[in-house]
Amino acid sequence: MNSCSRRNFLKLSGMALAGTVAPLGFGTKLFASPTGVDFGSVRFAVISDMHVDIKGKNGMKMSAISTQCLDKTVTDLNQEKDLTFVLVAGDLLLDGELENAKAVKKSLDRLKMPYNVVSGNHDFIPANPKKRRKDFNYLTSEQFIEFFEGNGFDGSGKGYYAHQIKPGLRLIGLDACLPLEPKKWGGVLPKEQMTWLDRQLSDHSDQLNLIFMHHNFIPWSADELPGGPKQWFTIDNDAEARALLSKHASAAPVVITGHRHIGLNYRELNGVNYFVVPSLNSHPMRYSVFNISNTSLAWKTQMVSVPETAHLEAKNNLLNAAWWRETRFADRAPGSDTSVLDFYENNRMITGSIDI
Repeated sequence: MNSCSRRNFLKLSGMALAGTVAPLGFGTKLFASPTGVDFGSVRFAVISDMHVDIKGKNGMKMSAISTQCLDKTVTDLNQEKDLTFVLVAGDLLLDGELENAKAVKKSLDRLKMPYNVVSGNHDFIPANPKKRRKDFNYLTSEQFIEFFEGNGFDGSGKGYYAHQIKPGLRLIGLDACLPLEPKKWGGVLPKEQMTWLDRQLSDHSDQLNLIFMHHNFIPWSADELPGGPKQWFTIDNDAEARALLSKHASAAPVVITGHRHIGLNYRELNGVNYFVVPSLNSHPMRYSVFNISNTSLAWKTQMVSVPETAHLEAKNNLLNAAWWRETRFADRAPGSDTSVLDFYENNRMITGSIDI
């Protein structure tokens, strides 16, 4: 990485890129005023990046046990007390397969509470024909939205939506996917959606608007800066989108994303708290439960309840997956492995709480 890019990342993250990877911590806190309508407290869960594949093999993504990971998580969520809803933050499928979508929906439909889906970059037919497998039928992005209609998607055919959870609390799902892009797995928040989001937050500024999307608004490592090998974990127009969210920080103080396959992490920028949540089927294989009120947010992350041997296999598969390692820790060595695990597990934030 050149020195200019490194300086930009340090400026954005407020962290030192020293010998180990530290999770992104606090920025300069600009406390937003609490929203006007007191909705008490609401508990909800977030699951992401389960990449279900009914004919899969284990690798960095534990595809062979992907259905088991999802089924176990649904069972565990049904035993959580007072959960109001579940967010599913994209990449439900390995690569847009209809048969995998049917398996996912069968499992998610067992939830005792409503669930809301947004699309990920793996949830529609690959634009590159070489990535399509002969034994599967494939969904277009429009067909994926239709398939999960009623689970967040509102029947408009659009991949974004807003719902009233209760008086004072609204949910906004966004879609930055690029389904026709043959190589790029990143995203862009389109102008149409930006205009719609601006209007939604302006019209409902007296309520708390909880926003979630698959792609990220901020980078979580230096490799995700423009031109880096993992730049597409962050949307191309991230600065523009963050400026819009900062404008409405009092109405939308919490944003949740998936896509990055790391343990729960968060960063506050200009009054907006950006959270990234873990994948169900790559190390550390976790899901998250949040409790939100007008003034605070608390969370815990739980390990998927599959056998310990599966977790150990996932951990080893991550360490052996060269691409997923940060560039400066590319080589297998005890010190580098420790830094890779520190970044992906982020055990310091398994539980926590913040003011919003």
